[in-house]
Amino acid sequence: MNERLIVTLKVGELKDIIDESITNALTKVPQKPEEETLLKRIDVAKLFGVSLVTLNQWMRDGRILYHRINSRIFFKRSEVMDALNSTVKKYGRK
Repeated sequence: MNERLIVTLKVGELKDIIDESITNALTKVPQKPEEETLLKRIDVAKLFGVSLVTLNQWMRDGRILYHRINSRIFFKRSEVMDALNSTVKKYGRK
């Protein structure tokens, strides 16, 4: 069944149809999650307002998650923010 339809459209109407089709197609494409930002120890210590010694103790105690890449230590920003929020709730800090 090869049905053909000839329609007369204004340029603006055709653009609207194309825009809508593209928008619908893009919403069906899965979006890549944003890349996780990695922070260094000094950045995390400044964020919490503590010394590197205190941060090391928190790492040993498991109070803050960290990741080792070769000999370097990094923190995921989202995990640091979670730890910061839990500290605020627990101790009432800003």
